[in-house]
Amino acid sequence: MKILYIPVTKKIKEKNFKNYLKCFLYDIKIIFKNFSFRRKASKSTSGYIDSAIHSNAFTFELPYNYCIFFSKILNSIFDGIFINWKFTNYRSDLDNIELKLIKLSQKFKIKKVIVDGTDKSINIIKKEILDGFDYVIKREKNKSISDKRYLTTMLPCRLIDYKCLKNKENINWSKIGNSKPNNNPEYDIFFSGQTTSKYRKEFTEFLHTKNYNFFGRAENFKIPYDEYLSAIYNSTINLAFEGKGEFTFRHLEILASCSFMICQSSINNIELPLPLTDGKHFVTFKNKEDLLEKINFYLKNDILRNEIALNGRRILEEYYSPKKHGNTLLKKIFDEKI
Repeated sequence: MKILYIPVTKKIKEKNFKNYLKCFLYDIKIIFKNFSFRRKASKSTSGYIDSAIHSNAFTFELPYNYCIFFSKILNSIFDGIFINWKFTNYRSDLDNIELKLIKLSQKFKIKKVIVDGTDKSINIIKKEILDGFDYVIKREKNKSISDKRYLTTMLPCRLIDYKCLKNKENINWSKIGNSKPNNNPEYDIFFSGQTTSKYRKEFTEFLHTKNYNFFGRAENFKIPYDEYLSAIYNSTINLAFEGKGEFTFRHLEILASCSFMICQSSINNIELPLPLTDGKHFVTFKNKEDLLEKINFYLKNDILRNEIALNGRRILEEYYSPKKHGNTLLKKIFDEKI
């Protein structure tokens, strides 16, 4: 299976000669990256699906302009073209992005797939654009999207660092996060994150008025990553509020840390390529009163809380696999012919 992939590009805000030169040099870098023998999995928002594609097919990355210019010969070489939604440097120019996608759909006759790593699970692509493509691989697809052309993926877990390999997947779980719950946590509750949703600030300020040993806040300040991971493991309850999307990097980091997680109920509205179940691998809440009730209950029930944390870790170990995920997606896209 030979896949042509237009990857994420550097985002620039201002069009000037200096930035045009930067874009040109970055395009050259993308091409040369294809000849690297040591390709590591990306930790960007599209890192999971990027690894899934690279570990299952011969994948050649090429910037947009090159794909358009060489489209005739590329059509005869490759089985499919995957386009990351962030393929253009000027991502604020939505009209220009849509015109480029239409142009790509007209130039290529092979399987055409959009990789949509944007954080709004409910968002769909305009019909006039989607009709030119075969599939959309969407980050955390909302269950309300009935169009069968939408397939689901998710974010990468930033604790996992491994190489993209065709023959096997070398994720060493013994060196990732924690394999057992912490029986002596320091804090009752932990949350530290930016105010990327109204809920974060509202709920953290509410809980700070209660009599809990609560570490962290919702603010535009990041604590060091090692301190952040340590706080997850040293907390009885970890809060995973909506941020840029209903499912964030934090959810995977808490699972990898074998720690207990309470999420907003909106997480149940999205599809994930992991079989996570509310009440078995995490717990959800609907409002402030429900959140307080869940916190008080699970602070007192160590055995059940640790069982849920361990269940979540085991699901991650068993199912977090870009290689298996990519194999499943490519079979759907190419009609079971790989």
